[in-house]
Amino acid sequence: MRIESRIGHIYATTERVFPLISDFSRINSTMLPQNDKIKDVEATADSCTFTIDKAGRFGMRIVERQPNNLLKIESSESPLQFKMWIQLKEYHETETAVKVTLDAEVNALMSVMVKKPLTEFVETLVSKMELIR
Repeated sequence: MRIESRIGHIYATTERVFPLISDFSRINSTMLPQNDKIKDVEATADSCTFTIDKAGRFGMRIVERQPNNLLKIESSESPLQFKMWIQLKEYHETETAVKVTLDAEVNALMSVMVKKPLTEFVETLVSKMELIR
């Protein structure tokens, strides 16, 4: 199942945005959803694990960085196997477009249950990245 976010707009250059999103150790309250569902966040530059209330422990790791352009992420230690791409494109000297694509390995029955939460997840990521200045 593939989920693509809307194209978001960040009022910063790719040189400003990429270092912030390509280092999981920089994850903080500005990038995490503001709720009690995500707990026990542990992060290094290349990997991140967290617990989602009623869903379990999830992990992800960065597998490829194309500076100022593309970030590829894969699941690790997760009940849900997925790949995610974060694409950046600078379209003005101070503006960057961002798009998140998530490709999850789920069967037809599971896709019905996880489509909405995963769609909300990628849209939340875009919304949070739009706050970068």
